[in-house]
Amino acid sequence: MDQRQIISPSQLSWLATVIIFTSSQTFFPREALYISGHNGWIAYTIPLIYALCITYIFYELSKRFPEKNIFEISQQILGKVMGGIINFIIIAYIWISLMRNIAILTAFMDSSILISTPIYIIGIIIILMFIYYGKMSYEVSARVNELTFLLFIGMAFTMPLMLIGDIQFERLLPILAKGVDGFVKSNTLTIGWFGDIFILGAFLHALSVPKQIHAAIRFGLINATFILTLVMALTITVLGPNIGSKATYPIYLLAEQIHFTDFLERLEIIMVTAYTFSFMLNMIFMFIAGLIGLSSYTNRKDYRIYSTSVGWFLYMFKVLSFSSITELYIFSSYSSVVITLGLQVPVLIILFAFSRRKKFKKKQSNIVKKEHRYAGNWRWSTNLLILSCVLFILFGILFGRLYSICGLIAGIGFALCLTGALLTSFMEMIKCNKLRQNKT
Repeated sequence: MDQRQIISPSQLSWLATVIIFTSSQTFFPREALYISGHNGWIAYTIPLIYALCITYIFYELSKRFPEKNIFEISQQILGKVMGGIINFIIIAYIWISLMRNIAILTAFMDSSILISTPIYIIGIIIILMFIYYGKMSYEVSARVNELTFLLFIGMAFTMPLMLIGDIQFERLLPILAKGVDGFVKSNTLTIGWFGDIFILGAFLHALSVPKQIHAAIRFGLINATFILTLVMALTITVLGPNIGSKATYPIYLLAEQIHFTDFLERLEIIMVTAYTFSFMLNMIFMFIAGLIGLSSYTNRKDYRIYSTSVGWFLYMFKVLSFSSITELYIFSSYSSVVITLGLQVPVLIILFAFSRRKKFKKKQSNIVKKEHRYAGNWRWSTNLLILSCVLFILFGILFGRLYSICGLIAGIGFALCLTGALLTSFMEMIKCNKLRQNKT
């Protein structure tokens, strides 16, 4: 089997959205509300910029090494020995993130959906899902994610309408009146969740046009940030920051507030089921990324042969990893950012720096140069809008404590600029989708 399989730019963008949203909607909202209170809805700004930097590095690597994934690129740049060490670090990061997410989803299902099911049975069901999808092409997983994403995104964007009777906007006020301390702390912790976008490096070879990779992941990141900000704002306006900071799973408590008369209650079951399956697909792609990395050490290009053995080995590690929900909560909330920055940043710097050497620079054809400039107006519009989001936040931090109207202006400006960035990044992806697949 040829390891290179094809997924579309839209599938890649939906995957990026699901990876970031499902990971960040576990324990983090509680911690963000505890740290920042009613300003917790702006806890995704710095992590978005960090993830966009990762996306840019992926774009540069894919330009110099087309149709290769990050494991192949590291070996080509650094050689078998050093490249193997870098690949081991990447696999270690994927492994740690996967164990964390398995433990989180197991605990979530045990406390919300499958209350009477033994927790080890839930773990076995998850591993069996990994093994099943791991034996298939990741094109299949991408198509499944594309189908379930419609339900997922529909519920996310209709939540404000379903909860409109419970929303109290005054709970967001005063905006940015607490200064810079809470903003920096909450945004720093969120980097640990947004770092999961790193696993998409294992699928760089799935698209042959680098600009499509860049535009698709950018839109997926901004889309996820928009939805996360929306859900966090709903949590604050419906539940209040105090209740949200004490709930183990604020999103589940938020979904429980949805009800239409006496005949349409318990809609949270449908929403939680869709979220659980999306989270499962997030971990399936993590699992496949780990299998692709493992196959880089052998001459076999078919990663599927490792699915069964690695799946049960992963279950053994999961059983031994976290002894209590408290230990899992502390690890997820505080250790993830250290692991993300400690492992990702050195790897990305090394790969980016060594890829800039002359022997890896290829003479670009006119087609590639044209593709680099394609959709430039939309791309720069997105960049300027994201920069404006940061400037509005800085304005609110500086003057919001003294003048409440300044905080309100900053909050409205941030929301409008983030919405604008979502639209312009979508247009950038649509324009780049028209680029022809080439092997220049």
